[in-house]
Amino acid sequence: MRAIVVKPPKPGVEIKDVKIDEDKLSTIGLVKIKVLENGICGTDREIVSGKRTSVKPPAGKDELILGHEAIGIVEVGGYGLKEGELVMPINKRGCGKCLNCLVGRPDFCETGEGLVAGTKGLDGFMREYLYDDPKYLVKIPLAIKDIAILAQPLADIEKSVEAILTTQKRVPIWTCDDGTFNCKKALVVGTGPSGILFSLILRTYGFQVWIANRRELLDNEKEILEEPGIIFYNSENGYDNLVKSEGKFDLIIDTTGASASIMQHLVPLLQINGVLGLFGFPRYDNFSLDYKTVQDFVINNRIIIGLDNGQKSHFQQAVIHLASWKSLWPKTTSKMITKVISISNEREVISSLREKLPGEIKVIIRWE
Repeated sequence: MRAIVVKPPKPGVEIKDVKIDEDKLSTIGLVKIKVLENGICGTDREIVSGKRTSVKPPAGKDELILGHEAIGIVEVGGYGLKEGELVMPINKRGCGKCLNCLVGRPDFCETGEGLVAGTKGLDGFMREYLYDDPKYLVKIPLAIKDIAILAQPLADIEKSVEAILTTQKRVPIWTCDDGTFNCKKALVVGTGPSGILFSLILRTYGFQVWIANRRELLDNEKEILEEPGIIFYNSENGYDNLVKSEGKFDLIIDTTGASASIMQHLVPLLQINGVLGLFGFPRYDNFSLDYKTVQDFVINNRIIIGLDNGQKSHFQQAVIHLASWKSLWPKTTSKMITKVISISNEREVISSLREKLPGEIKVIIRWE
């Protein structure tokens, strides 16, 4: 079968034939899935460029099938799944040892030996077909087939918001006086796919949402933000004007994955009892907290929390939210998939795996 393959830590990527001896493959308890499409994300591009140093091929191999976002159709069913059903495989798998992994929460793996498809110790989903355990598959309704690929990145954000709201139970009352989050202000830093999905989820929960970037929005980005009422702020010259006009924020999410020094600018924007969520992976620089800032965190109950991968329940919640957004914000959802590339167009597939285009939200590779 054809697959998109990398050889970490070396940069580069190729589409090639990969042999799988099905006669020797134990398919007991597994279903066969024909892959229909893959999403491209920043992690894939970091692997292709050789910048993601933690990438590991499966044991005994020197190459890795790329990809952790996929939609497929069940070709050989069983075990609760029927032939013809659409499914999405979950990318993060447990270590099989610690209790968290054994109960389906490898996002809290205690051994560090968990596997991640297309990234760590497990071949990914950028291939013609795969066999998988139904417990790692999420059913996808036909009604959202056109945007369902977003369920994987959205699942991580579902888990992140769940973690934030669970953490905020430390505060006796963190809602408004009407029991909602409608008076709470959130700032999302970064207008990439993660920043937009975070903003949409927070609007779904009722937060007032500002999204920031150090440049003006492109036309398609303006259209995506307009319908759900997300407010844009150009942070090229800092955040002083934003704080003067709107005050401080109850929740701040950094999705940029750029300089760690951005934290120096975000920490002072936090309201009392506020949360700073770190979702992006900074690639350079550093930041520090002086003793006055630490004291301020203690006295005013502020926290910084790291945010990580979602699991099956979060994938299922992502599916529900995507379906609701198609009704609530049809114009927005229609703009989320910015490009679809046929796997037969090898040159364009490779190019898209190497470089993000301006205004890109989600690019899909479609298998034929």
